[in-house]
Amino acid sequence: MKKLLDRLNTITFTPHSTVWFLLIIAALTYGLFFWQRGFYWDEFPWAWIYYRLGPAMLTKTFTTSRPFWGMIYQLTLPVIGPNPWLWQLLAIVLRWVMALLLWKILRALYPAHPKPALWASLFFLVYPGMGQHFISMMYSHFYIVFLAYLLSIYFSILALKEEKRRWLYFAASYALAAVNLLTMEYFYFLEFARLFIFLQILPGGFKERAKKALLFYLPYLGIFAAVTFWRMFFFAYQNASYPYVLLDKFKADFFDGILYFLNQILLSFWRTVFEAWLMPFLTIGVTGFGPLTLTLMLFLLFSGIFLTGMYLFAFKAEDSDGVDFAKQAGWIGLVLWVLSGGSVWLVGIVPQFNFSMDRFMLPFMLGSSVLLACLVTLIKNPRAQMILVALLIGFAGSRHFRLEEAYRGDWATQQEFFLQMTERIPGLTKGTIVLANDLPVTYFSDNSLTGPFNWIYSPPGEMNVMLYFASIRVGKTLPSVEPGQPHELYYIGPTFRGNTSNILVINYEPPGCFRVIDPEVEAENRLLPPAVRDVARYSNPGVILFQKQNQLPGPFYGGEPEKDWCYYFEQADLARQKKDWESVVQLGKAAFALGDHPNDPLERFVYIEGYAHLGDWKKAVELSQASYKVSRNYVGPLLCRLWDRIGRETENTSERSAALDEVRSAFGCTP
Repeated sequence: MKKLLDRLNTITFTPHSTVWFLLIIAALTYGLFFWQRGFYWDEFPWAWIYYRLGPAMLTKTFTTSRPFWGMIYQLTLPVIGPNPWLWQLLAIVLRWVMALLLWKILRALYPAHPKPALWASLFFLVYPGMGQHFISMMYSHFYIVFLAYLLSIYFSILALKEEKRRWLYFAASYALAAVNLLTMEYFYFLEFARLFIFLQILPGGFKERAKKALLFYLPYLGIFAAVTFWRMFFFAYQNASYPYVLLDKFKADFFDGILYFLNQILLSFWRTVFEAWLMPFLTIGVTGFGPLTLTLMLFLLFSGIFLTGMYLFAFKAEDSDGVDFAKQAGWIGLVLWVLSGGSVWLVGIVPQFNFSMDRFMLPFMLGSSVLLACLVTLIKNPRAQMILVALLIGFAGSRHFRLEEAYRGDWATQQEFFLQMTERIPGLTKGTIVLANDLPVTYFSDNSLTGPFNWIYSPPGEMNVMLYFASIRVGKTLPSVEPGQPHELYYIGPTFRGNTSNILVINYEPPGCFRVIDPEVEAENRLLPPAVRDVARYSNPGVILFQKQNQLPGPFYGGEPEKDWCYYFEQADLARQKKDWESVVQLGKAAFALGDHPNDPLERFVYIEGYAHLGDWKKAVELSQASYKVSRNYVGPLLCRLWDRIGRETENTSERSAALDEVRSAFGCTP
């Protein structure tokens, strides 16, 4: 160890090398497997709308939420294209640039304290509370707005420090401040932090500084007032998504409103400043990873700790008393933190760590990072400071890796969902409503998956199909499932028009295969989720078109599907619907030859029916018995229904009669 420390002492890192060090940490934290991540949440609908329905429709999509923010998408989408991996890279670069800019701001404000400035920028870069970085298209645009705010602050600081180019810097700062205020509400009240920064950096006594600070701040105040006036009186959708809960609390009972507000502040402070950094340490053992992934996570954890510790140890920069930094930067950090909460608390929200509420951690990142750096400076021992910062950065990186694994898993799950769907469903009747189980994903919903669903099944410029999770939409978004009811839904831009006669019920619970529900057999299938079982009898497989119309978007689903058990099952189930029994049996032979086995007993049903129709009653009975053994009480009644249909649709022979008698007796079927 002594030799290693001596060797490190010979290495010199200066403040100028911080640029590259921050980039290395950004790449280590967010860059691994970036090519295996995709679009999530609202990104898929937005991408589908832009690339299939056109830029004008995307403009319409944002008119009721953030119209000026939508304009940024119009600039970036044609440049980056529908390539998720490029958006992932852009998000990493923007996160790095934001951290770098915070470092530049703190260096300009506190030139005597390069080390705390580095710590704060590192904390900001890997902040573990906000877990949605990997939703890269969406958060690249959040970061662009955040970057506009930080650049505006930096330019205004330069304007005060460099009189020669003052008005050029101020002009750029005004424009960027307007971008922040017009496009998004997340960083809205952070604008007032500029006044406190001016007050701190201007020379002279307090009264003199206050007058100058207010004078320099007046143009920003004018921009804020103008944008606020527009939001209050001209933007009709200001409260379309979130009402002003806090104001309503004050109106209802002023003192209860005060207590409610204080509770919001204290809980937010604990979560964003302390708990966000404790959580990676407390949850490090709860991974659920396999051995290889766990090994990689531990490697990244120790790599992050080692690289950060090595850099901090070799960081050659003289630093003044840490208490002095805490006094100067501490109250600025507190101001930034309090102002960050303005737009969040106003609508009655306290940041949480679960998706999707963790997005409200985003505005708190700035103040929290500065405050944490101030707390570290209060530690007197420089080596203890270095170790603590290295541990915080390493463990924060491990949390992002665990989140990244979940994002990659979700991306792979929805890819497999649509790959299997397109094998089973070549085309769909216009106006089809697909009712599905809640897919085992976190970062997608039926609402977001409707985007790629239409990308696959609707021609360019049209929205012909709708995907609903039965558990949350039937009886709400979809008032009735009785056939013959017209159904219309405005879908964040385009409008879907369908009819409940065209309902198709599906189920996908991996490792089981994607299945189109057979209403005749599965109306009482207790293996299905209750919400799916309740609507199973309304499924109309007749909406499936046998002529191939679907088209998988190349950037997301390129390449040939793997010819595994589910591939052959989907092909066989489609052949069954066509009553092409020879193909069913041939596909069955190929599937069973893999040495694989079904993960759902109903996956054998298609082959039971195929062998029965071709007169191989022995094989049909054998497969029926194998499914029956899985769950006699649950599968038995379904086999009885299947064999009732086989009995109706096959030729009456002695072999058929014997097979029917055997299964009815074995499974307790009633004739």
